[in-house]
Amino acid sequence: MRNKIKLSSRAILSITAIIAVVMISSSFIELNQSKKEIFNLLYEHSSTLLESIIKSSENTLNASFEIEDIITERLLDNARMLRKLDSLNALSKKELEKISKENSLFRINIFDNKGNRILTNRVPEPGHIYGEENINRYNKLAPILSGEEDELIIGLKSAEFSEGERYAVAVSRSNHRGAIVVNLDAKDFLEFRKKIGVGVMLNQMSFQHGIEYIILQDSLGIIAASEKIDSVDAILNSDFLLHATESDSIFSRVTEQAGDEVYEVVKRFMLNDEFIGLYRLGVSLEDVRSVESRMLQRLIIISLILAAISIIVLSIIFTNQNLKTISKEYEKFKTLTSSVLENMTEAVIVINKDDRITLFNKSAEEFFKISSDKAIGENIKNFNNGVISFISSSFNDENNSYFEKQLIINEEEKHLSFSISQVFDSDTNQPNLTIVLKDLTETIRLEEEAKRKEKLTAMGQLASGVAHEIRNPINAIGMIAQRLNKEFTPTINQDEYSDITQLLKSEVNRINKIITQFLGYAKPLELIKKETDIKHYFEEIYYLFEDQAKQRGINFSLQNNEVIKVTIDPDLIKQALMNIIQNAFDAVVNDGQIILSYYKSKTNLVIEVKDNGSGISQDQIKKIFDLYYTNKKEGNGIGLSISQKIISQHNGTISVSSKENQGTTFKITLPMT
Repeated sequence: MRNKIKLSSRAILSITAIIAVVMISSSFIELNQSKKEIFNLLYEHSSTLLESIIKSSENTLNASFEIEDIITERLLDNARMLRKLDSLNALSKKELEKISKENSLFRINIFDNKGNRILTNRVPEPGHIYGEENINRYNKLAPILSGEEDELIIGLKSAEFSEGERYAVAVSRSNHRGAIVVNLDAKDFLEFRKKIGVGVMLNQMSFQHGIEYIILQDSLGIIAASEKIDSVDAILNSDFLLHATESDSIFSRVTEQAGDEVYEVVKRFMLNDEFIGLYRLGVSLEDVRSVESRMLQRLIIISLILAAISIIVLSIIFTNQNLKTISKEYEKFKTLTSSVLENMTEAVIVINKDDRITLFNKSAEEFFKISSDKAIGENIKNFNNGVISFISSSFNDENNSYFEKQLIINEEEKHLSFSISQVFDSDTNQPNLTIVLKDLTETIRLEEEAKRKEKLTAMGQLASGVAHEIRNPINAIGMIAQRLNKEFTPTINQDEYSDITQLLKSEVNRINKIITQFLGYAKPLELIKKETDIKHYFEEIYYLFEDQAKQRGINFSLQNNEVIKVTIDPDLIKQALMNIIQNAFDAVVNDGQIILSYYKSKTNLVIEVKDNGSGISQDQIKKIFDLYYTNKKEGNGIGLSISQKIISQHNGTISVSSKENQGTTFKITLPMT
């Protein structure tokens, strides 16, 4: 007879209660684990976003500093030119008005050593006492008048007798006879700095869903912040914030702001090894808490209903539900971060501990010409790309947090900035590598071109006066040499006497030629543009060098016979090309090769002159377009400088790539119109 187990109602209730308690307890444990995973994801993506904000801030501030340096150097160049002209007693009110107009200067003031203004380009505003305005009202200029300083950067200052801001510099007059003060209207500069400011960037980023605030603050208060924030707790009053200022790590916490619960990540902001402030990114926890509440409700209800059926079934249901919730939350925060990263102009790449790419934004796709679908999940070392290979080699280099590098990409030299930082996974304690890449090539080229044009303008103004002063005595020497040769006959050493006078006349002629070339280089070129048939045009240039090539046994060829119409000054462009081609002939030996080619690229005409000659060292390439620089015994160093000037005034570019003992390629890009 079998014994039957009978359970009392109390036992059944007890077992049911126990199962329910076990299930609810298990559910709470699972809930806490899910919360932990959600916060880990939140930390990872918030940290990546904060790193991107910091890098964008660095780029923004550096751009503002670079522009201010350019403005300062331009004003100092003008002030130095004025000092030179002043030492020659060549300044007048009319001359100052001309110089200020040509160089876009607002005011030029010249003071004597007692601080009295003796000359200006503008009519004094009401309140100025002409001839008695004492320079001592500008306390910063006292070192100039006392002879302690030769040059002074005043910087931004408010106009005293009118509205607006000025940007000013000062230099001493020769022999410390007073001071020359030059300033310009800073309206455009201030407006530009405002538009690219950190505050504007923070406001734009803060409009992304889920972001409560972005703050940059120091010990004194808020430096910049999004519009959603008016006040914050001070750094000195928070142990958490003080601790964050002492380390480069990213710190996180759950806190309150204006009565709302937020998840905050914090990292100190350093610029040029100087502490600027503390960056704080606050992300709303409303969605997270809502998810937690819904999860809790569902877990309790499901636990009570399914406790009698099966603990296993309950466990499966809860596990699946939690996985879906985590996946949804992950996708939500992934979308939040990705929307910001995708709209960044910098290329952003994230690499995990296995060297595999986990994030590849739109700018990275455009830069590397690789789709994100192909890149994500791949080992970075598998890509045959110069930049990606360079990034891969720098993975374990802890010293390379930020640096700039020149690399050859598609046979073009690019100047790139790299920002590499590590964000540690809280579970594995393994680093994820965040790389922010920006192409600085065009920015640097424009800066160099602006500096060159400014210096060229000043050089042209100075050159005319200097050339006049040199030519007069040189011509006098030439006339004396002619008279000596024609009117005087020595009694001894007649041949030596004749050789010396001829040499003297030859050197006079050579100096005059150099002065003429210098004046031609310094003065702006007058372009006479017309539509030109490039095919016929290049055939003419080819015929000019054909005999030279045959005599020296050089293989000189013209590639491409495409008919292309382009608007240029044909005479000046021919001069530029002939200088470059002649340089190629000078570089190759007998049986060498020179290729002249052209093609159309979008809206530009691209011209290349390639040879297999001796090549140029990297040190020489940096100076090859400098005036009077040459590595030839009989060269004067003007040809390539003139070629660059001609191309520049056509709004084109010229670049050179070379390897020693392998050859050189000059590449010219000209707009079609």
